[in-house]
Amino acid sequence: MKTLIVASCLIASYSLPLAAASIAAEKVQFNNKKVIVTPGDQALEAPNEVTLPFDIIVRTNGTFMVKGGKARQLEEGEILDQDGMLIKPDGSITPVMDHVTLNRGKVILMKDGEPTEPSAAIELGNGTSVSPDGKVSQDNGSPRQLLDGELFHSDGKTLPTRDTISLQNGKVVVQKDGSKLSVEPGRSITMNDGTKVLGDGTVIQFNGEKSTISEGQILTLEGVVRNQR
Repeated sequence: MKTLIVASCLIASYSLPLAAASIAAEKVQFNNKKVIVTPGDQALEAPNEVTLPFDIIVRTNGTFMVKGGKARQLEEGEILDQDGMLIKPDGSITPVMDHVTLNRGKVILMKDGEPTEPSAAIELGNGTSVSPDGKVSQDNGSPRQLLDGELFHSDGKTLPTRDTISLQNGKVVVQKDGSKLSVEPGRSITMNDGTKVLGDGTVIQFNGEKSTISEGQILTLEGVVRNQR
């Protein structure tokens, strides 16, 4: 009887689920169907999960949720960082939190990663409203126009914006003000932070420091900035 009791206890103990550990990280990347956690560059192992700011939780299968919202799947090569920014291998970058932005003159409402074009004013958490024509009304100032690439969180606070520079199949590509642009050989473009990008892959920072971007590399820069009142 003792042997049987011990055996049944072992079975019961073995069947108990392991407790999930929540790991804080700077960023994660989905690579070869694994979640790679930085710092450490180690694969996330079950039953652990990664937590990032803005109530973002990333699971071992590459799905993530923001504030308990709809589960979304990270695609191969995508990076999710501590600013809540999703960086794709093609150099495009966007926040995963619910937000409002202006893209090529169109107001876009993003909720759980799904974009819609609103037909009525969007009321944000702090009393800020954004109309379909891009007019922003705030309690602390006169109405103004939303800038291309500018981001508003659902609570009404502005989100820090990001631009990127990348080299894709030998072609220099930038994302600026929410839009992707190619920089052809012999031409250049100046980013919002003053960085100059040449069509041959040369990157000249505002302080004059030069570097050359390599294939597949993605540089992240400060994006459009509006002075806050």
